Amino acid sequence: MSSLFANRRWLPFTLIILLAIGLRLINLGGRALWYDEAFAVLFAEKGLSAMLYGTLTPVAGGAADIHPLLYYSTLDVWMHFFGESAFTVRLLSVIYGVATVAVIYLLAKTLFDERTGLIAALITAIAPFHVQYSQETRMYALLGLFLMATSWCFVKAWRSDNARTVDASWWVKWRYWLGFGLFAGLAMYTQQLAAFYLVAIGLIPFLARRRQQMIGVVVGAITAAVVYLPWLVNLPGQLHKVQSYYWLDKPSIATPLLTIRSFLVVSLDFPSPASMIAFLASLFVILLLIVQVVMWVRQPRNRSKRRPIVFVLWLAAAPPLLMWIVSQVQPVYLERSLLPSALMLYVGLAWLFTRSGMPKAISGVVAVLGLVMVGIGLYYQYTIATFPNSPYQTAGVYIQQNWQEGDVVVHENKLTALPVIFYQRDLPQYFIGDKAGSSDDTLALPTQKALNISADACVQTASHGSQRVWWVVYDFAKAQYAAAKRPELDEAEGWLNSHYTLASTQKFNDLDVVLYTNPHGDLGGACQP
Repeated sequence: MSSLFANRRWLPFTLIILLAIGLRLINLGGRALWYDEAFAVLFAEKGLSAMLYGTLTPVAGGAADIHPLLYYSTLDVWMHFFGESAFTVRLLSVIYGVATVAVIYLLAKTLFDERTGLIAALITAIAPFHVQYSQETRMYALLGLFLMATSWCFVKAWRSDNARTVDASWWVKWRYWLGFGLFAGLAMYTQQLAAFYLVAIGLIPFLARRRQQMIGVVVGAITAAVVYLPWLVNLPGQLHKVQSYYWLDKPSIATPLLTIRSFLVVSLDFPSPASMIAFLASLFVILLLIVQVVMWVRQPRNRSKRRPIVFVLWLAAAPPLLMWIVSQVQPVYLERSLLPSALMLYVGLAWLFTRSGMPKAISGVVAVLGLVMVGIGLYYQYTIATFPNSPYQTAGVYIQQNWQEGDVVVHENKLTALPVIFYQRDLPQYFIGDKAGSSDDTLALPTQKALNISADACVQTASHGSQRVWWVVYDFAKAQYAAAKRPELDEAEGWLNSHYTLASTQKFNDLDVVLYTNPHGDLGGACQP
């Protein structure tokens, strides 16, 4: 009988985990891999030595690439056993994402109670923003997992310090602080922007003036430094790369508001009125959470219990704020790297439903708004078929089906090249490199060598004098080049039109595949200056 009761206790949690798995498997392999995902697969499959060369080899702006290699290394091992289909390579992130749902349950349960833990896990399970990065072949789901484990160890360590007995062993006294440091170090190996979250959590004992916890954070920081030390020596070169060539712009004052919408809906561009509904609903929910926390904390009976919710909101708000401030000097504001703060926000929303004392009628309104945002976010996450997830696979199949011996594929840039190369490995494909020294020039020569994919300086060399050229370009590229007052696209298409006959144009949503045939004139020569 007791065994049956225990099983029933775990039933809600089990159902939430099954829900999380189901939502993350929907259309997992149906959407085309985009550039970052294709890069991850093509890079990871080359093995550790090639990745080290493609990342750490010095170039003019510092190291060749800016990311550490823990995620790529795990992906390499995963693909060795399970293959490289779109479904398979994304499945690894699904596992990381579902594990994060479980850790969120533990964290919220430790901070508050069982019911809050279940609601936090449920919100995380259905949150489109977390589903999005649990379905992507990138490091962000793993980053969220490590930083939630870091947060749980921090909470357990804090409470162990408060409840410590004089005869406790060394291991009992320090195991959670050591775990805090271990997961912090692993998070830095996953994505170095984890530093913003780690700074925020590390400041807490100092802001609270808790001496014992200050010592614990120092122990954890030393542990993290030891774990991260083999890579730490490479950090200056990678930071130099960020300072020299990085594609992010300085965030505006409105950027944090848009981040709130991403946290509660999805980090995608989708049309109005859905985008406006999502934006207004997310602002309403956040304002209600803030007001409810202030009212709750101001009640005398709650002042001694305010620390957990303040902890949660601090980690939801401080990392984005710190990243925004730093980005006014050196732009590094990357929404997806703030996924751990979004996860803490979900814990805060669980508190709102279970412990804030919010009237049931208002709880019902918030729940309805939440389901509307979830519906909007999941719909666009599952169905997106435009940039960045343009139908590269469909375009590649079309080219392959109409291929003739001697054809080449020339991509206007790397963003279409790597995804189509992923889907069509056997076709000779080339792409025109980014303007040297521009913020888009992120694929350094050593990284290209590691990938065994080299950029051409212009369409003249990329076409290799072929009898037929398949030209792949986004339909919005011309407007972007015109807005930037850059002539490269017009020059490339002008050369193709003057040396070939335009035979056909096939559109795949926002992707144009243009076939040029019947070459005439001199196809050789160097690129024009």
